[in-house]
Amino acid sequence: MTLTYMQDIYQLKKKVKILEEEFVIQDDPVPSVKDQLTVTSNDIEPIHEILESQVLSLYSQGLTLDQVARQASLTKEQTISVIEQQRLRGE
Repeated sequence: MTLTYMQDIYQLKKKVKILEEEFVIQDDPVPSVKDQLTVTSNDIEPIHEILESQVLSLYSQGLTLDQVARQASLTKEQTISVIEQQRLRGE
């Protein structure tokens, strides 16, 4: 019974962590496309579709934003941007 209890607590903590991260992401709006266009083209590096897929996959597995960013070799801001763009597409 103790092992089951510990597993349940682990799963609940994992879900709470995901919800907290989603809440933080929703509080930090992604800059609009217009704002992004004001930055010079040298500052913007497009994120390849494969990296976007990796970010979304890792995030859906329950990894934190920092972990996802580290594994995808992106900044935390880029990681948040990929996740938010996916949400805006409604997928």
